[in-house]
Amino acid sequence: MTTIGEDVEWPSGHVPAVPGARIPDGGFLGLGVLDTWQRDLDARGLRATGSDAHHAYVASLVDRLGRVGVDDVRRETLPLRRWTPLSWRLSVAGSDGPVDIPLVAPVAYSGSTPAEGVRAELSAEAVEGRIGVVDVPLPALSAQVFDDLDWGEHQDIRRGENYDPGTPYERVWLSQDTMREHLDRFARAGAAGLVLIVDLPAEALREGYLLYDGVHRGVPAVFVGREQGERLRAAAATGQEATLVLEARVDDVETANVLGLIPGASDEIVVLHSHTDGTNGLEDNGPEAVLAMAQYLSRVPRHELPRSVLVLLTTGHFSTHTAWGLEAFLERHRDDLVPRIAAALCLEHLGARTWTHDQQAGLPLQEHEFGCAFASPHQAVIDAVRRGLDRAAVTESRVLRPFVPDTTGRSPDGTTWPGDGSAFWHSAGLPSANFITGPGYLLNAVPVIDLIDVAALRRQAVAFTETVIDLCALPFTDLHARRDPR
Repeated sequence: MTTIGEDVEWPSGHVPAVPGARIPDGGFLGLGVLDTWQRDLDARGLRATGSDAHHAYVASLVDRLGRVGVDDVRRETLPLRRWTPLSWRLSVAGSDGPVDIPLVAPVAYSGSTPAEGVRAELSAEAVEGRIGVVDVPLPALSAQVFDDLDWGEHQDIRRGENYDPGTPYERVWLSQDTMREHLDRFARAGAAGLVLIVDLPAEALREGYLLYDGVHRGVPAVFVGREQGERLRAAAATGQEATLVLEARVDDVETANVLGLIPGASDEIVVLHSHTDGTNGLEDNGPEAVLAMAQYLSRVPRHELPRSVLVLLTTGHFSTHTAWGLEAFLERHRDDLVPRIAAALCLEHLGARTWTHDQQAGLPLQEHEFGCAFASPHQAVIDAVRRGLDRAAVTESRVLRPFVPDTTGRSPDGTTWPGDGSAFWHSAGLPSANFITGPGYLLNAVPVIDLIDVAALRRQAVAFTETVIDLCALPFTDLHARRDPR
C-alpha cells in the first residue's frame, strides 16, 4: 500500500490562523497527494473492526500523523470479540435436487452454522427450528424531512439550483432498525436461521456489510436482493426445506483509538474526529481529510492558535454499537481531556457523488450526494459549521438538530443523531457537530473510487479547517452556551 515518503511534495512553512478568513489555496495540501491517499484507502477494501486490514490502516494513519506534524501520536487499545464470516450459501430443496439461491452477503455478527449448515423448513413466521424468510422495505423519506430538522429557517440553507424538497431519500442503512427487530424476534423464537429479503436489486446491495452494530445475535442470517424474493416467499408459504450455511469464527482481539495533539496557546481543546474502520474508500475517508487538515494546522505558530487541537481517530464504528470507540475515549478521559474540550467536529464520508441502483455503478456523476451536519444545541457551533458548509459549496448547508431518541439515558435532552460523533453530545453534553453523507453504496465493500470527487473532498477539508480555526478562537463560554432547543 502507498505510504508517504520523503519525496512527497506538500506545503511547508508557517501559515496563518485568522478567524473568519479563507485559507490560501497554495497553503493547503495538494490534490495529487489527497488523490493518492484516497485511492490507497479504497484499495484496502473492507476494514472490519479489529481485522488485519483495519490494523494495517490504523498503522498507516499513525505513521502519517507523525509525518504531517502531529505531536504525541499514540494508540489506546480496547478489547473486542470479533466475528468473521468464512463461507455462506443457501439452497432450497427442488424436485431435481437442491437449487442454489444467490446471496448478497451474510448479516454481520448474526451467528454461525456448522460446516454442513442447517437444514430446516422455510417459514415466514418466527418458529423454533425453522429458517425464517422476511421482507425488509426501505423507508420512504424525502429531502423535506431533513429541511424540517434544520436548526435555522428555510432561507438559511444553501441549496443547488435544481433542489426539489420531494426528492426521495431511500437508503438501505435506514432499514437497519427493522433488520435488528427481525433478528431479535427470530433469535428469541429459537429459529435455525433467517433470510432477509431487501427491497433493492442484488447489485445495489453487493457485498453489503450490514448490520454494523457488532451485536452477537446467535441466529445465522443472510441477505438476498429483491430478485429472489418471490421464489423464497413461495417456498416459505409451502414449507419447503432449505439448507443454510454460514460458517463464522469468533476471536478475542484488540483494536485501538488513535490520538495526537497539535499544541496551541492554551490547554483548552478543539477535537477533530473521525473513525478508522469502514467498508470502502468512502466509509470512512474522514481520516484522510483530517490528515490534510492536520498538515495545515500543525504549521500554525503555536501562539497564533488560541487552542490546542486534539486529533482523534476512533475504532468501534462497526462493532459492539455505533461510536463505541468514541464512548470509550470519553469514559477513559472524563477527568482529564474531556473537561478541556471547547468543541468537537466529526467528519464522515466526504466528496461523495450521488448513485442510485438504476444508474450504472462506476460512472462519475456530477451531482454530489445529499449531505448535512448535525449539531448540538449550541448556536456558536451551529453558525460555525454552517459557514463551513457554505464555503465548501459541495453539499447543502443543512445543520440539523439531534432527532434520534437516545437509549443510553445520558443525553442532556434525550436525543442523539446517526453519526459517529454523536457521543460527544449524548454521552458528554459537549458542543459538537458531525458532517455526514449516506449514499446507497456507503456500506458496500466494493471499490467506489469513481464515486468519490477528491477535489470536492479537498474543498471540504479546506473549509472545515477554517471551521476549526473559528472554533479555536470563540470564547469557551460562548461555545458552551445552549440555545432554546426549539
